Amino acid sequence: MSAIHSRSRRRRTATTLIEVLVALLIFGIVLGIGYTFLSRTFTSMERQRTSLDTLHEARNFLMLMERDLREMTRLISLDTLFRDNLFDDENALFFSMEIEVPHRSGEGFTTVTWSYDGPAAHQDSPTREKYIYRQEKGGLKKAVITKQMGFLKVWGTDGTIFRNRGVGESMADYRAYLAPHYYHPSNPAPNGLRDLAKVRGVEVQLSMHEMFDSSGKPIKDRVFVTRIYSRVLNAKYE
Repeated sequence: MSAIHSRSRRRRTATTLIEVLVALLIFGIVLGIGYTFLSRTFTSMERQRTSLDTLHEARNFLMLMERDLREMTRLISLDTLFRDNLFDDENALFFSMEIEVPHRSGEGFTTVTWSYDGPAAHQDSPTREKYIYRQEKGGLKKAVITKQMGFLKVWGTDGTIFRNRGVGESMADYRAYLAPHYYHPSNPAPNGLRDLAKVRGVEVQLSMHEMFDSSGKPIKDRVFVTRIYSRVLNAKYE
């Protein structure tokens, strides 16, 4: 009888151990699924936050820039990267711009300076952010873009409202049509825009990083493009 009882106890012990191991296995699987779900949820939330940050900074920048340029009475200086090929990928990378606008008090005029601070050629850097600043004369220098910027390009134009590319028109022909209307100190096009005083509008191209991979490398960008025409300068020009 004692032998039978001993075998019965061993079977109960073995059964109990198997149950514990199965329970631990199930718990581990549930824990792993839960962790994966939470990780994906937090990753998704972080991407959404990054995307919202991108949109917020871009919209704020464009709102301020458009307001200044629509009120612009004179383009005092425009410092960008100039290339012989007007459509070179690096052409028009922004460094600084100073414009004259009516004073908020309604008396006389003042100046607004936009400037860039960051790595050369707007390259991404793990140690240095890219900033765009706005400063009114006599006022504080305020950062408008503080993170996630890919690049900013600023072009001066003669105020022409450009037509769309024609059906069947080659890109080379369309660029040949556009080229004379963009400011360049040595614009090679006949009657090209080479005089800063004749700039009547500005085109802005802003690229913002919207999504990053797990290592922090940008994998999705959003580009905002707008052409802004000064009400005052275009009224005088016409």
